[in-house]
Amino acid sequence: MRQSLLHRLAPGLLVVLWSSGFVGATFAAPTAPATTTLLWRYVVAAPLMVAVVLVLRRRYGIRYLRREAALGLLGQAGYLYGVFRAVEEGLPAGTAALLASLQPALVAVALAGLRRGSGSGPAGGRRQAVGLAVGFVGVALAVGPGSVAGTGAAGALWALGGMLSLSTATLLGSLWPAPGPPQERRYDVLDSLTVQSTAALAAFTVVAFAGGQAAPPADPVFWLAVAWLVCLAFLGGYGMYLYVQRTRGPVAVSTWLYLTPAVSAAWAWAMFGEELPLLTVAGFAVSLAGVLLTRPARQAPEEPADEVRRPPAAATARPSAPGGATPS
Repeated sequence: MRQSLLHRLAPGLLVVLWSSGFVGATFAAPTAPATTTLLWRYVVAAPLMVAVVLVLRRRYGIRYLRREAALGLLGQAGYLYGVFRAVEEGLPAGTAALLASLQPALVAVALAGLRRGSGSGPAGGRRQAVGLAVGFVGVALAVGPGSVAGTGAAGALWALGGMLSLSTATLLGSLWPAPGPPQERRYDVLDSLTVQSTAALAAFTVVAFAGGQAAPPADPVFWLAVAWLVCLAFLGGYGMYLYVQRTRGPVAVSTWLYLTPAVSAAWAWAMFGEELPLLTVAGFAVSLAGVLLTRPARQAPEEPADEVRRPPAAATARPSAPGGATPS
């Protein structure tokens, strides 16, 4: 069965759109605290998503809401808050990217341990381990050897905390089966984005009001940054993250993020005229080689992980309630 165009382009779109978040953060940084930016990012995004699902008459059970809310708090609120706070503490963006790039290896090791314990470990583990190592070397080259100089402990801890939060969400979404929807359809990326963004909005509302940082500035640059973050980083970046995770698995989606530091540097070069060192380009090439190494040499077509599996028509006299697993 031929793969769709979206399936083939999704990893590249993920890298480009996920990296765009650094551009939005750079736009907003001079105009407002990180907490304010994150709050208004979701003040705009979450009601928009809720309006769409209401028009489409989507319905969610309490078990699905609980699962997706937990993933949203970890994968969106926890990750973003950690990264933005790290930058506020003075951590260089390159160092933050380097620390965040520990995620693919962490996810792979955790999954390998869990699968080994259950006796279902995948083949090709050595090649995947080499690919992860090569990818991390590429990230270190792209970021540059001087990025770790003068790194503050507080900023590094915030960045590590954000990385651990996203890693936990990635693992949890893969190991926690989602209940089937009440209608004759399957849950998709729209459903996950809606519930997760609403949970993130609730979290940032509490943090922003508690810190007295809820009021937005009047600067139009701030609203340009919010629009950028909603359209490209949230709808595009997180949408592609969920899609690639569903169709290719948690290690694959994490490993593709190895390319984001170099692509973020390319964004900064194109948008702000920042220098694009040759070492960054070389690091991108090495990271790409590592990503390609983690891919299996021959991959059989897989059933989408979020498809609701139904019993064969001949097996039952009446259709049973749909059920299935939706890693996100």
